[in-house]
Amino acid sequence: MAVQLKASAREKGKAKNLVKVGKIPAIVYGPNRENLEIQLLQGEIESLISKAKETTPVRLTVDLNGSTEERNVFVKSVQFHKVNGKIIHVDLYEPDPAKPMRFKMPVELSGESEGVKAGGILDVLLRDVEGEALPSNIIEEIKIDISSMKIGDSLRVKDLKIPEGVKILHDPEDVIATIKAPRAEEVAAPAPAESAETSEPEAIKTKGKKEEEAEAEEK
Repeated sequence: MAVQLKASAREKGKAKNLVKVGKIPAIVYGPNRENLEIQLLQGEIESLISKAKETTPVRLTVDLNGSTEERNVFVKSVQFHKVNGKIIHVDLYEPDPAKPMRFKMPVELSGESEGVKAGGILDVLLRDVEGEALPSNIIEEIKIDISSMKIGDSLRVKDLKIPEGVKILHDPEDVIATIKAPRAEEVAAPAPAESAETSEPEAIKTKGKKEEEAEAEEK
């Protein structure tokens, strides 16, 4: 489902001081369309960025000095201030609705697998998969329940349930996640036994000449 975002047109080159008044400069671009320079409310775009993904469709409503225009866009890139980390510019991409576009779909694993409960280790190899679809068919993420996976089991690209209209560009045998057997604990090697010589008191090994003479007199 597309999220809503409001914007207003801005004059070209008038982006320098917008951030100071709580607005963020942005640009809308895409094939066969002239670039559109806009400004967004800082609070609205920050809220969107905090929850949206690259695959989240955005329904953009632009106020063009009295008239409104709607665009179907995706957040392509976000520029942040190097010091305070605040958003300072946003690029919004408007695809051709009649042409497929490539995108990456995050894979969300849910549930605790039987293998992990038994002591196994979940190893995730792919966190997103690349796909191709018309803009209207793009899906934000792929959710899959791994509760039934046991130690030694693997989840592959071919196991994903992909809706019609979406083409996966990965090898079907590519592994997304696997449950590994627990690692055997390393047993520490025992310390070597001390020899009779090294276990003698230091005083015995360091008798001086006078001590030896005194012992001889006593005998």
